[in-house]
Amino acid sequence: MIGGWRTLRRSERGVATVEFALWLTLFFTISLVAIDIAQFTIQRGRLAEAVSGASLSAFKTRDAVQFQSIPAYVQAMAAAPGQSPIEVTVGCNGGTGNCTNSSRVCACLSQTGSFIPTNSCGQSCGSGASANSRSGYYLDIVASYKFNPQFVPASLAEKAVITQKTTVRLQ
Repeated sequence: MIGGWRTLRRSERGVATVEFALWLTLFFTISLVAIDIAQFTIQRGRLAEAVSGASLSAFKTRDAVQFQSIPAYVQAMAAAPGQSPIEVTVGCNGGTGNCTNSSRVCACLSQTGSFIPTNSCGQSCGSGASANSRSGYYLDIVASYKFNPQFVPASLAEKAVITQKTTVRLQ
């Protein structure tokens, strides 16, 4: 009986099959993770394109922007089947839901990304503002949603949120 174990232990029959199975498992695991990464990248690009399109549309109609329609525009442009709902916030000069087409109050964009209120539009911004900038009416569009991976366990990607933001000077 002991001689049979030694023979079995020295036998190399089936080694290639076992190695193939191990490598194939590794290959498919890496392929599935790559598919999720590709989907994340595509969805992030789609959201960036939608936010960029909304900002271009707002700039084109900067004197009469339809602020209430921007979230629907971004959602329609970026939506994909099976995707989580897209949250879109629109605000002006650092606020949320405060945009208007009349009686606009201008601000300067600071180096930290915040807004410094000013008295009039088009004036030169002082210290703390971006170099050579002029005061204006700034529109912020922020869109985000939770990425749902197809193959990676959700517990590993629970904080995967895709967010895109743009700021455009309207005036």
